[in-house]
Amino acid sequence: MSESYQRIGGAIDSAPIFDVHSHLGTGGQAQARTLADIVSYHWLATDLACAAGRRFERDPRKEPEEYLREVLPYFPAVRNTVNHFALMHILRDLHGLEDRTLTERNWERVDRSVREHADDPQWVPSVLDRANIRKVCTNDHDIARDEAGRYVPYVQAEYLYVPSVAHHLKHIGGPEQALPETAEGLAAAIEARVARLVEKKVRVLHVWAPGTWIYRATEPQQIDPLLKRLLAGEKPSKEERDLFASFCADATAGAAGRHQLVVQLFHGTLHYAERGPASYWNPEFLRSLTEHFARHRETHFDLFLSTRIPSHEAVSFSRIFPNLHVSGAWWQGFSPSTLTVFFRDRLEMLPNTAWNAYYSDGYIVEWIYGKLPVTKNRLAHALAAMVDEELLTLDDALEMGPQLLYDNAMQIYKP
Repeated sequence: MSESYQRIGGAIDSAPIFDVHSHLGTGGQAQARTLADIVSYHWLATDLACAAGRRFERDPRKEPEEYLREVLPYFPAVRNTVNHFALMHILRDLHGLEDRTLTERNWERVDRSVREHADDPQWVPSVLDRANIRKVCTNDHDIARDEAGRYVPYVQAEYLYVPSVAHHLKHIGGPEQALPETAEGLAAAIEARVARLVEKKVRVLHVWAPGTWIYRATEPQQIDPLLKRLLAGEKPSKEERDLFASFCADATAGAAGRHQLVVQLFHGTLHYAERGPASYWNPEFLRSLTEHFARHRETHFDLFLSTRIPSHEAVSFSRIFPNLHVSGAWWQGFSPSTLTVFFRDRLEMLPNTAWNAYYSDGYIVEWIYGKLPVTKNRLAHALAAMVDEELLTLDDALEMGPQLLYDNAMQIYKP
């Protein structure tokens, strides 16, 4: 490794971390209770299923050992994957595994180590402290009520941003609220709902919009008749769904801006029938949203991509819309080569204040810990390459690492 990489890597290793997206605590579980809880993480489980040629189902009615014995034969085949790299970082650092992978000979010892910490209330903060992770966005609002202020709560707000059925409308108002019957009433209900979220200390709206959605600027008179049909149970066309979602997206983004909430947008993954999610790209998705970003310049949007294809285009949009940030790497986008593309595009084209580097998507603290070294490695490589190519000074690169891992997110998310 070059001297610049070693210097930059050292600075990054000691930097504080802001994880801008996780699912920590989902389902009431913030830490692993058994080794199966770590191994069944869906990113790794997909790799194991590919190696086996079939899917593995974690049955909660069965002992976790049954799941482990079922998947163990396939670990040698996934040793080259980024998810295996992250797994081994977890097992080596936190549980003392020195072997190259999990095997029939070592898994029980690792499982015992995991179980030793299963009910330890200090395990989650101690693991985060070990990685110097000071802030974590999470949708678990119980864990977010911590005295240290480490957690930044978000809500999954698709029902506000891109509703398509009457069920979503009922969720907007709440069980005791009358359903809005006009576009004006719908916008008011969305505003009120966002205000209630703010009262609950929510700082972020999570929006995984359909990848096929095309945003269109709308007017209330276009929505009134469509709203009545939706309330009557009629099924709208694709164009009508896009139109209705666009109106709600504008209402929600406007309310988010007034309350200083960040809107997290996700693009690049689509569910392909029963086979599950894979990378997807709709070129008109982002292009249509440029008008949305322009309409809501007071609102910060943080975009996470699951495919490298639109990276350069997304960064070019971020250059002309300062309220659009392009951060982290989502799902299939979390691979070393894709992270390198993402980070080089952003470093070469955006101000160093405009984006955030770390996004874990972890459900338990172990995976938040395990995926961080991948991001650090790729960020250090991207910065060092620019130094070695004489595109950046070493002193500047040393400053930028901590900024991209923590400082920028503090400014954008204002926890």
